[in-house]
Amino acid sequence: MDESSEDYLKIISYINRHPAAVISTTNDDGTPQSSVVYVFSVSHHTVSFVTRNLTHKYQNIFDRPKVSITFFDERDITTLQITGTAFIANDEHMLTYTIQKIEKLFNVRADAVSPVAKMQQSGDYVLIGVEMKKAVLTEFQGIDVNISSSYDVTTIGS
Repeated sequence: MDESSEDYLKIISYINRHPAAVISTTNDDGTPQSSVVYVFSVSHHTVSFVTRNLTHKYQNIFDRPKVSITFFDERDITTLQITGTAFIANDEHMLTYTIQKIEKLFNVRADAVSPVAKMQQSGDYVLIGVEMKKAVLTEFQGIDVNISSSYDVTTIGS
């Protein structure tokens, strides 16, 4: 699991430049459920986001932790899809880091109300980590598809 590999660094850079993503989970009846979240790279093949613990997304993650996260760059016509296992994170360092990333993202927009302020008022938010199992960065060129980076955690170092 080489975090210094060119493909891994390219994928982490993509996440850092495109934090808005769609997370897909599975409902108890097997149907898909998707939500927009802001995702941040943490380390050790882990990304994180904050969500309310009263949502279908949270319940689905709690009951069935296999997830997919999709990022999209409209300008470059690229996508990044991550599959992995989600977990409720109780790591204070990870929480602090994620909150700092959220604050930095929303401080860029003068009209935005920071989710951190909402979290502090409400208290019903939790930090979710996702251990990446596979990530595929795809570039679309007309009808041709070029997979520019693929990172499979299970095969790195094998």
